[in-house]
Amino acid sequence: MAEHHWYKLRKRLENIIHPNIKLSFIHIPLRKKTDCSEITVRFFQIKLDNEIIWAFPKNTNQNIDQGFIHGWSNKTNECIEFPIQSIIKYLDLPRQELIKYQDNAGLADILKAMDKRISPKRLKELELSPAAKQVLNKRIS
Repeated sequence: MAEHHWYKLRKRLENIIHPNIKLSFIHIPLRKKTDCSEITVRFFQIKLDNEIIWAFPKNTNQNIDQGFIHGWSNKTNECIEFPIQSIIKYLDLPRQELIKYQDNAGLADILKAMDKRISPKRLKELELSPAAKQVLNKRIS
């Protein structure tokens, strides 16, 4: 993803963050040279008050191996869902479908917890990930 595309996507994310939450999104593309070509490996972090609460590929729900560099897992023979793809899907959803959103990347709960369009009352009814619970607690404090 080109840097200007990430900038636009980050702005869209920042527009839905509840004002009580200080979240930052870090997208780190790193170039890796192989014998045959050059590959861009993408890392992603979410920080809450400067503490990393979620990172890709470390905290994803997916089975990650060396194939993730190419977007494919050799362990499960499935395509890897990168955080950027998950964020785009979430932001493009109609408002009434946000609460039901699930993803493979492991970001869905965090996106819901930070989203000012979803009430804390509805969020408390969900089984949230530990990182999403941190975001929600910060939001309601």
